[in-house]
Amino acid sequence: MKLPHRIQGRLRPHHGLVAGALLTALGQGAYSAAGIIYFTRVLGLSVGQLGVILSLSGAVGFLATVPLGQLVDRIGARRTAMGLQLAKAALVLLLAAAQSFWHLLILVALLGAATRGGQTAWQALVADVVGPEQRVRVTALTRSAFNIGVSVGVLIAAPVIALTDRGPFVAMLIGVGLCYLMVSQVTVRLPVPHQSVRADLAERPPRPGAGLVLLGFVTGFLGLHITILEVAIPLWVLEETDVPKSVVSLLLFANTVLVVALQVPLSRWSDTVRGATRALAGSGAVVAACCAVFASTHDRGGWAAIALLLAATALLTVGEIFQSAGSWGLSFELAPVGGRGGHLGAFSLGSALQDVVGPALVTFVVVQQAPHGWWLMAAALLAAGALVPPLAAVAHRHLLATTAAPPAVPTAQNTHEGGKTV
Repeated sequence: MKLPHRIQGRLRPHHGLVAGALLTALGQGAYSAAGIIYFTRVLGLSVGQLGVILSLSGAVGFLATVPLGQLVDRIGARRTAMGLQLAKAALVLLLAAAQSFWHLLILVALLGAATRGGQTAWQALVADVVGPEQRVRVTALTRSAFNIGVSVGVLIAAPVIALTDRGPFVAMLIGVGLCYLMVSQVTVRLPVPHQSVRADLAERPPRPGAGLVLLGFVTGFLGLHITILEVAIPLWVLEETDVPKSVVSLLLFANTVLVVALQVPLSRWSDTVRGATRALAGSGAVVAACCAVFASTHDRGGWAAIALLLAATALLTVGEIFQSAGSWGLSFELAPVGGRGGHLGAFSLGSALQDVVGPALVTFVVVQQAPHGWWLMAAALLAAGALVPPLAAVAHRHLLATTAAPPAVPTAQNTHEGGKTV
């Protein structure tokens, strides 16, 4: 599938990145909303079988993070991102035909690896396509586009979820696969000078230091705001408060709107190591404050409780934005050009691990230990935030020690081979 030539000609690099994020989110939003319903209601999987599939998917994604990041350093971010998008498209289309538990187990696990690796490759692609001063801003734009796309994808899947026939679900999966195919075509049009840069570097890229890996795990823990939003808030509202169940939708909607509106302006200070460190460390304090407000809503109802829940969600969203911007800034600034993929993969191990253990951790601490669990979570987040500055300093010193001189910035003349963008 190819984009119209008029669109290809007008597609500027950062526009292409935003368009790719939007299309990816459309497919991912529809799949996330309807996938579980499809596996259980249509294909007849038990809750236990579904849990095994999702857990294995997260574990395989975690294990694939570093190898796929190293693949970026070998063949380039654009080629890796395009290949993983094509793999995702093929896997989703195979899911539409699969019916046995074992086939689904393998396909969903591979899809988890391709999705996690695709995130690393896409981040490296942003660093290749735009200049250092624009990386965080463009990533914030793609994040806003991603949130919009996920919301639209969920809405598209809504009428399908209400049905029980297999046909509409298969049609939706085909649509998801087409979204990923379109992303691969957007990706191939992006001008990337990666190969010219690699030609000037040592054959073996530098390895990430222990400080960067530890910083990545702390960053992943601070990313628990994702699980708080998706798991803790719905369970808390339904089981530990006396407000209407529909408030859950209101809180999720408020989060989406605030992220879209504030992600870009609140990310503008995170394009340096110092600014990104402050943002990431500050996110721990902000989300800790959010936990304290959530704790105050225990067994409460009425408009006062709803107002407190909205206030807590607003704090959570600000913490989410700071954590995202800080992690982007640090991952960009602490990854050398020649080993960017491996460094980004190592840094994102914490986020991958959070995807695996986050739901169980948050459920046990916050919901089962209510309301004191919120205070435990707040204390842990404050401690994690305090670890960010020293770990960032260690990682920065390691970067300076392993990169004797910055690589030459490729010019417009050396970003092409044989008349074609490489």
